[in-house]
Amino acid sequence: MENRLSSLERRLRAVEQPVWQISPREEDWEVCAEGPCKCVPEMKSVSCWRHGLLDLPSLQLVPADVLRLDLGGNRLSALHRDTFRNMTRLHHLDLSSNLLEHLSPNLLSPLHGVANVRLSDNLLKEIQRNQFLGLRNLRILDLSSNRLRTLSENLFLSNGLLALLDLSSNRISSLSAGTFRGLGNLEELLLGKNRLSGLPASIFKDTINLRRLALEENHLKELPHNLFHDLTSLKELDMRGNRLTEVAKGMLSHLVKLEILEMSSNRISRIDARALRDMVALRELRLGHNHIKYLQHGLFSNSVSLERLILYGNRIEILARGVLHGLSNLTSLFLQSNRLRLLQSGVFNDTPNLRKLQLESNELSFLPAGSMDAVSAIPQVHLNRNPWHCDCRALYVASWLRRRFASFANLTNPLQIQQALVTTGNWSVWEYGAGAICRGPGVLGGQPLLRLTFHELCEGQWASMKGIVPRLPLDVMAPSVTPHAVRKDTLLVGPRAGD
Repeated sequence: MENRLSSLERRLRAVEQPVWQISPREEDWEVCAEGPCKCVPEMKSVSCWRHGLLDLPSLQLVPADVLRLDLGGNRLSALHRDTFRNMTRLHHLDLSSNLLEHLSPNLLSPLHGVANVRLSDNLLKEIQRNQFLGLRNLRILDLSSNRLRTLSENLFLSNGLLALLDLSSNRISSLSAGTFRGLGNLEELLLGKNRLSGLPASIFKDTINLRRLALEENHLKELPHNLFHDLTSLKELDMRGNRLTEVAKGMLSHLVKLEILEMSSNRISRIDARALRDMVALRELRLGHNHIKYLQHGLFSNSVSLERLILYGNRIEILARGVLHGLSNLTSLFLQSNRLRLLQSGVFNDTPNLRKLQLESNELSFLPAGSMDAVSAIPQVHLNRNPWHCDCRALYVASWLRRRFASFANLTNPLQIQQALVTTGNWSVWEYGAGAICRGPGVLGGQPLLRLTFHELCEGQWASMKGIVPRLPLDVMAPSVTPHAVRKDTLLVGPRAGD
């Protein structure tokens, strides 16, 4: 009863609202300029933007052939149903950032030519079933940041040219299967920051030309198997900040043109090995802040177009050799803030074009020999905030970092390399050494791994690999080691075959 009384009160207030003067004569543009709003006859525009209006200014004359009308940024709480009478040529209407709680029935019906309507940032709780009836030229409709809870079925049925529909930041908890019926030309649909817990399987049946779909920050736990069946033109899908737990086989199989998939900040723990198989156009995959523990072999076998893979903030412990197979064009890989303790040797053999690798904030204490060989010239790598244990097992990563430093510094002589490392400032050493700082043992704790030599890592009280005599590459020799003491067959790290 209270809601009905409140609705009746809003309707009565709209009827009682003052209405401005609307003139059919073109010569009245000069009179228009005498009112409180700004009139530009050359552009046929009227702007009352941020005039502090509580009601429409009754002294304002508006020519009926106005093309642009801006009432945004005021304190309008209601509009008379005749506010836009005879404005059949109006192209752009801005009512954003007001206090509108209700739109009178047929308020917008005279606007046969309007293409852009902004109603964002108001207090609207509902939209009348026929509110947009007759707006056949409507292309952009912004209803974001209101208090809408649901939408009538067939609400947009006569708006077949609509290209962008923004319903984000409302309180919508449910939608019917026919909500978007007739929107065959829709290219962008923004439904983020609502309260959706589910979607009908056929809700996107008519939106076959959709390019961008935003569903972020809702309450979605699972999706119907065929939800995206008709979205074969979709290029960007945003589902971050929901409650999804898996990416099942077939869930995304019809998204053959999808280029960006955002699924960060869900609860995903399982991705079927065939989930991405048909998404051959995918360039960016964002899966950060989920519950992923491992990646299935074959997951990226058809992902030759993938350039950016974001997996930070998960629970991955091991990056196995072959798991990145198919990522020949990958340029950026984000694995920070996982639980990585092992990168298998050769794991990056499938990513020859990698330019950025983030491995910071993991549990890496060493890297197996050969694990980074395929990305020896990578421009950006982050290894900081790992518990690097600086004994003989760390010799490989120290050698790899030193070769990388020598390449960037354009140095080849081992004595010059060591001299440069001694004189280079701490920040430069951190940068070239990608922040790899020893946690221990002993006095080596806090030392940059890049500066440590064979003697410090593999001899004396710090040697932890007893019985194995590592062989040192020339570029990691300490100044005290002379070149003639190193034989040609000792240029590789690790024991001889058969040792």
